[in-house]
Amino acid sequence: MKKLAGLFLFFILTMFAASSAFAATVGSPLTKPEEGWQRFDDTAPQIVYSNYTNPRASQVGNYNGTASYSVDPKAEIEFRFTGPKIRIITQMYMGRDPLDKITIDGVSYTYTESSNNLIYQALVFEKTGLSSGVHTVKISRVAPTTGYLTLDAVDIDASGQLLGMILEPEQLQAKPENAKVTLTWGAVPNAKGYNVKRSTTPGGPYTTVAGNVYGTSYTDTAVTNGTTYYYVVTALHAAGESGNSNEASATPQAQESNRAILVVTLDNGLEKEFDLPLSEVQAFINWYEGKAAGTGSASYAIDKHDNNKGPFKSRKDYVIFDKILTYEVSEYTPASK
Repeated sequence: MKKLAGLFLFFILTMFAASSAFAATVGSPLTKPEEGWQRFDDTAPQIVYSNYTNPRASQVGNYNGTASYSVDPKAEIEFRFTGPKIRIITQMYMGRDPLDKITIDGVSYTYTESSNNLIYQALVFEKTGLSSGVHTVKISRVAPTTGYLTLDAVDIDASGQLLGMILEPEQLQAKPENAKVTLTWGAVPNAKGYNVKRSTTPGGPYTTVAGNVYGTSYTDTAVTNGTTYYYVVTALHAAGESGNSNEASATPQAQESNRAILVVTLDNGLEKEFDLPLSEVQAFINWYEGKAAGTGSASYAIDKHDNNKGPFKSRKDYVIFDKILTYEVSEYTPASK
């Protein structure tokens, strides 16, 4: 009987602990992030304040001793983050805004900072169930404005990131050539330059190979043929440096000196012309002669290389052995660049 009573008590205590592990409610103090969350102070450099009359005011009860206040009707707070959830932590009291607007990815919500009692580090807003991607947040005042718009801290998912408002470069592409790699990327609004970073390992760590690059392209000549390089680019802004772009990789290779024009004439009179490295033309000839001798596949794929059009990684033209009437090879040496 005592054993059963002990088990029952253990069960009750376990349930109580589980239920209190996520006990935070809007309007109540939350002096530290709960399990599964992480906290960023109002002083985090990723948080951008506009029209703030008294940022970084010090009070003992605030998280890390500071909070940001503004009575300006045009006051705004902006940042970005990754992860499925967010909480806004601030000070509640009389004289605080009775209604604030928070916009997440274009969807608006409201919350209040007003309270008859002074509450430090109060949970005033919570949103869960978001996607795990990047979310853009803007906090502003709702007219008619009264009192202070404040911020003490931001809680997000423990595996998330707090990001600034500087956008990362997108659509980074890497083109391998002989002893060099040419990079191109999309322009970032208001960027003052870009940093190009490189690694020989996917995902980094990356080393900056070119800083404050002007424009949206760069040619890396400090490379070795046959080695695969992984690149990211960051944007430089008056407010700092952005996060990394998408990763792009390339393996520079020595180019063949000789090429050839391969013209394949089909039995219906159609001609197909390809400008190819001589080694690829030789591979086609080997296939054709092998098939004529009774070995090999019925069709052959010819890489169209720079003739690609559209958002394709590659395009190949398949020719059928039985449909080939004749073919012609015209070898040439490209002019040096």
